[in-house]
Amino acid sequence: MTIGTLGISGQNTASATLSDLNDRLKLARAQKAEAQKTAADTLNEMPKKTRDDARARAKAKVMQLVERLKIIKELGKSDPKIMAKMLANLMKELKAAVKDYAKAGGNDMDVSGFSAAQSAASQPVPNADTETQPPEAAEEAGFTDESDPMSEDKAAEATPTAETNAPGEATAPYIPTAADIRGAAEAYVKTERQRAEGELMEVNDFMKQVRGLVKAVKDLFETAKIKLAFQKVDKDTVEAFKSSGKDMEEIDKVLLDINKGLDDERAVYGPRAAIYA
Repeated sequence: MTIGTLGISGQNTASATLSDLNDRLKLARAQKAEAQKTAADTLNEMPKKTRDDARARAKAKVMQLVERLKIIKELGKSDPKIMAKMLANLMKELKAAVKDYAKAGGNDMDVSGFSAAQSAASQPVPNADTETQPPEAAEEAGFTDESDPMSEDKAAEATPTAETNAPGEATAPYIPTAADIRGAAEAYVKTERQRAEGELMEVNDFMKQVRGLVKAVKDLFETAKIKLAFQKVDKDTVEAFKSSGKDMEEIDKVLLDINKGLDDERAVYGPRAAIYA
């Protein structure tokens, strides 16, 4: 082997090493970009997950209180004073759960985006014939069926496509038609409406359950009042009645605020969404 051959061999080895290093750098950059994207997606999802988790905990708490109320009701049959105090504690816990639910945040709905998509979906789509060259214009240009210098097969062969473009030739960008835009808008509207209805239903069910629990507690307090009408009532029992009344008022106010915050969504997403109040 000559010195010249060794030089060429060394150059080839160096080139191969540089090429391998370049490939590794590209792979590393791609992996880093993917990791950053995944982290960004996770970060974007965190607010929604945090909200959903907080709501789930509040719902679970309300379910626990519903079950506890059944026990309190049984205990109260023999001692209305104990029942009143236990009901007062229950109401404090219910108020805390409702406030936690409200603090978690509103629904994840893009009302303005939905309205824009709904407007796009309602736009009339031009007739397919009007989107192409009118027959009159084709005749004036000399491209009628009778005067066409090429057959359909030859024309297809001569027409460059994204796959048959010459190397280095720029591919024409895809321009969506009016029908494409309307189709995409309609699909978005349908999906978002279903999602909005689902979220509104969840909030509605929570509020219904809370209101039902408050009503049940009020009824038991009325029963306790009747039983205690001819008994000496201690200070703690009186305080239990007072504090529970205040807690009920606060709960009702929070529910009204939650309900008011949903007015825009119910108005935008349609008649079915409007039933969830």
